Amino acid sequence: MRGLVVLIGWVGALPVVAAPIPKERLEAERIVGTWKMTLGAHGETNVNLELDFFQSGRMVIRQRMPDGRLAVYEGIYSVIGDRLPYDVRQGASHKKETLTITKLTDTELIVVDPDGLKEEFIRLKKDPRQK
Repeated sequence: MRGLVVLIGWVGALPVVAAPIPKERLEAERIVGTWKMTLGAHGETNVNLELDFFQSGRMVIRQRMPDGRLAVYEGIYSVIGDRLPYDVRQGASHKKETLTITKLTDTELIVVDPDGLKEEFIRLKKDPRQK
C-alpha cells in the first residue's frame, strides 16, 4: 500500500505536457474576427467591405455601396489547410467558392480566388462591448 501511495505521488509530480494543437485548427482559430478589405481584386483601395468570421463557422459580409446603402450577406465558411471554402446567400442566389489563403497573421489576411484575383484585409479591433 505504501508503495502505491509513493507511486501515485511520483506520477502526480510529472509535468503535464499538452498535445500540440494541429496547424489547421490554429489557422481556423486565427481567422475568427473582423477583417477590413484594404486592396480589392482589381487593385481598388476604396472598397468599404468588412468580413466577420465567427468560431461557429458562420460569416457575415458587410459592404457599403457608393450610394450609401449597406449590403449584408450571411453564410458559412471553413478553413481546411490553406483553403477557405465559403457559401454566402446573396438575395435569392448563393455564391459558393473556395479561396486560397496566401497569408494569415494576427493582423493580415491575403486570399486569392479561383480566378487568381488577390484581396487583402487587415484585422479590425472592435469595441468588445459591441455585438
